Amino acid sequence: MMKRWLCILLLLLTLGNSAAMADFDFTVRNGDRQKPQIAITIDDCYDTDQVLAAVALCKQYDIRMTFFVIGSALKYADTDVWQAVLDAGCEIGNHSWGHVNLTQLTTHQVKFQMLRTQQKLDEVLGYHYPMQVMRPPQGKGSNAIARAVAEIGYLHVVRWDVSQTAAEQALKDTQNGSILLYHARAKDIRCLTALIPALMEQGYECVTVSELLELPAVAISDEIYIYQRADAN
Repeated sequence: MMKRWLCILLLLLTLGNSAAMADFDFTVRNGDRQKPQIAITIDDCYDTDQVLAAVALCKQYDIRMTFFVIGSALKYADTDVWQAVLDAGCEIGNHSWGHVNLTQLTTHQVKFQMLRTQQKLDEVLGYHYPMQVMRPPQGKGSNAIARAVAEIGYLHVVRWDVSQTAAEQALKDTQNGSILLYHARAKDIRCLTALIPALMEQGYECVTVSELLELPAVAISDEIYIYQRADAN
């Protein structure tokens, strides 16, 4: 946990330095191009049957993914689904509460979108799972959004460099460090069913976004987060 907060402090100091901003990549589109690691990401997660289908692929091939969930899509009845995601070694990231364009919101509203989702996830799981990576809806971000999410503990805004539901093209587009964008829908799962073994045959290791970016491990705790308006100031 201390390592994570040291990372956050460094991010805030850098974000506050306009001269360094051009050289600081808080928003990432890929990981290390020298390592044969990639991150498959699943957005939205409205359809929990498709979430479980992705988890089944993870178990079948002994890989890990990151699920960027929309807060309003989380249901209290789906505790077992999201626990299965974590039990498979996967990661949960934040995709906002209502899938809105964050660039049109105030700083307070951006933070609310993140924090309300955090509260709902904790309520569904029954414990605190501090999400540390986020993906803005449609990938639309800004320096102001980066600053806002850094201030509430996020370590990176995550975009992608591969977005293809044709497995053959996705395989061609993927390279070391790639972050692949998919959604919890049948079309995407069909693509991944063909794509994952092809990626592994080419020597890629499929890891979570946090692992790809060498971030601290998520440290769960018993105390469920409860949103306070002051937290978004």
